[in-house]
Amino acid sequence: MRSGDLRSSCRKHILQTSAVLFFSATCLAQPDTLLKHITLDEVVISAQASGFSVERFVRQVMDDTTFQHAFLNTKYHPHTLVSDLRVRNKQETATAAMFRSGRLVRDGALAELVLDSVVEKGKLRKRDGSFRYLTVEMYDDVFFPKGEYVASNTIHDRQLEIDRSSRFDKYKSELKKFMFNPGQEIASVPFIGDKLALYNDDMAVHYDNRIWADQRDGRECWVFSSDTKEGHEGKTVIQEMSTWFDQASSQVIAREYHILHRSLFLDFDIRIKVRNAVVNGDLVPVYIQYNGDWDIPFSKRELIQFALTMGDWEVK
Repeated sequence: MRSGDLRSSCRKHILQTSAVLFFSATCLAQPDTLLKHITLDEVVISAQASGFSVERFVRQVMDDTTFQHAFLNTKYHPHTLVSDLRVRNKQETATAAMFRSGRLVRDGALAELVLDSVVEKGKLRKRDGSFRYLTVEMYDDVFFPKGEYVASNTIHDRQLEIDRSSRFDKYKSELKKFMFNPGQEIASVPFIGDKLALYNDDMAVHYDNRIWADQRDGRECWVFSSDTKEGHEGKTVIQEMSTWFDQASSQVIAREYHILHRSLFLDFDIRIKVRNAVVNGDLVPVYIQYNGDWDIPFSKRELIQFALTMGDWEVK
């Protein structure tokens, strides 16, 4: 394969495996698959005497749609947002940056993201105006809709289908599928797709799964955590993932995870944190933090971090 073709192929792979960029939970396994691989803390064990069901909670982890609904709310309820994105080199020196602030406005059924301030520094774009970095391109496309659109926060199908109308649409839908189904295999993602099936029998044996109690942002939560067992790191892509479920409402209050893969064709090391809040009974994101390192042959390494803060939610 010529170097140009290999580079093109790797660029395709980095967009496909951008399906490994963000958040949430659903899978095809059955609860008893996980029950064999779960450790309970003392609070959870005590709670069982008061009616807490581990099996029901595991099913909740696997079938959750509250996180997907929260993401849809970023394009539905009016709110403000502040974005801070930075690109750095191997020496950890900043080489480019983009700062944006704006607000989502509604006019009846229509919504539009209005940017009040945009500041770009360094070599963020190519001569034709497109983004130089694929991570930035995906970030811009997923979180910054362009123009007016009909607002909706309805989940039509928890099992998201792959949109194949164009190559970029396919990559976007793979990203969203992982965002909302991180326990499910995505066969179309090369090299790593089968390793994403976090809760299936073949993958569950590589993890230490725990259910424990914690308080997050003033809310009592049940937490489900999956951590790669020592010595099994090369067999997993999702190295660790923890999700905080509000005990009262069952909504996902927070999620944090670390994904890592190293191979001849593709290396990445990404950490993501997401915080949600309940506003007038509806779940909305308030903070997303991303810190990622992509390294593919014949292409520039992408060391990018961003923080997206959302507030002043108007939920009626």
